[in-house]
Amino acid sequence: MGLEQLTAVAAARAAFDERELRLIDQARRDGATWAEIADALGLATRQAAEQRRQRLAVVVSRAAALHRQEQDFRFGNDIAALRAATISLQRRIEADPRWDRRFVRAALVRETIATAAEAAPGPLFALAAQAATDLADSGVVAFSPTTAAALAQLRKALRNAAPAPADAPAPPQTTAPAPAPPQTTAPAPAKSR
Repeated sequence: MGLEQLTAVAAARAAFDERELRLIDQARRDGATWAEIADALGLATRQAAEQRRQRLAVVVSRAAALHRQEQDFRFGNDIAALRAATISLQRRIEADPRWDRRFVRAALVRETIATAAEAAPGPLFALAAQAATDLADSGVVAFSPTTAAALAQLRKALRNAAPAPADAPAPPQTTAPAPAPPQTTAPAPAKSR
């Protein structure tokens, strides 16, 4: 009983941290100063409130990443590889300060890839596939070598993670054929002279 309650406390703490982070971020979006947030949290200084928000962001981010990783591996290695390829492309896009001006839908592709990197396995596949389609239709003749390599990795991961069509034939068995049964007939008797 004690271990179950500890598990429940840990889950409640994670949910509380996530809620507190959302509320701090919402207060900032609504115009609250760090000093006002510190006062609401019972903290002495605005710096303490900023540090608390940073700590919460790290804790929540790690918990979310661990949860996504657990989900990915339940769906198989192909989904885990797709997420890794999506994150790789996301990093290449974020490193390009001119990305949003490269083609008409560049900002949309950036947002789609960022959303895919954080999504559950089903939406991850759909969003990554849409981004790959948008990139193929972009009219860009050549991306930088690192972006092109990341895009090729994403396309390969999408092919590997794609569900098989319902009417597709079953894949061939890869097990070795069963050995032939031993011969049960006796050898022919030798001819007498």
